Amino acid sequence: MSQTLTAALIGIMAGVASGLFGIGGGLIFVPGLVLVLGFEQHRAHATSSAAVVVTAGTGAILFFDGGAADLRSGGLLAAGAILGAFAGATVMGKVPSKWLKALFVLVAVIAAIRLALGGLGTVAGLERVEDTVGTMIAIVFLGMATGALMSMLGLGGGLVYVPILALVFGLEQHIAQGTSLVAIVPTAASAAIVHYRAHRVDIPIALVLGAGSIVGVLLGALLAFSLAGPTLQLLFSGLLVVAAGMQLFRKS
Repeated sequence: MSQTLTAALIGIMAGVASGLFGIGGGLIFVPGLVLVLGFEQHRAHATSSAAVVVTAGTGAILFFDGGAADLRSGGLLAAGAILGAFAGATVMGKVPSKWLKALFVLVAVIAAIRLALGGLGTVAGLERVEDTVGTMIAIVFLGMATGALMSMLGLGGGLVYVPILALVFGLEQHIAQGTSLVAIVPTAASAAIVHYRAHRVDIPIALVLGAGSIVGVLLGALLAFSLAGPTLQLLFSGLLVVAAGMQLFRKS
């Protein structure tokens, strides 16, 4: 199988995950590039960040068109995350990676349990975040914390954005996922620009990944909108457990 066709298939799979769960797709892109196409880790992350812009952008449009995205909250999260990513990069070498992994695994497991219980009424299911100054400030600061964690652990934002929006701010699961995609676009774009200037992005592969992901996002979003919120919460809780396991067994 040619490299181009393989990249397209990886893009489709990442797109399905993005549309279904409200994540950027890096959870699929990076392992696919490294394990299947033989990319070096840094080059894989860089190329993934460029593809995620297309993936998340497509998903954000679909969810917004379906009335399932809070643009303001997504923008505030992204602004905080971009600032936090710079801070995280600065202190990355000063905090033991095993502590960060343990923190993420703990938070992911707790969030997974809470989301799994969503069908029992433990998640509010709001259509929009409360319109107060305090809430807006909280979103920015949580975005900063997310950005720092993303930067230090190489995590995709959706894995953190969605639980925050659903559990902390009480958004309905579809809206939490759509808002997550809105937040991911500028975050991934800023990372992609930095990587592009450093000549780390494989542009042809990124374009193929992005093209494949568009097809996948359409399929994933259709599936997401066909499922009830509690069902999506249960599925997302499973994704968090998988992500936590990947962090535990990932080499530093």
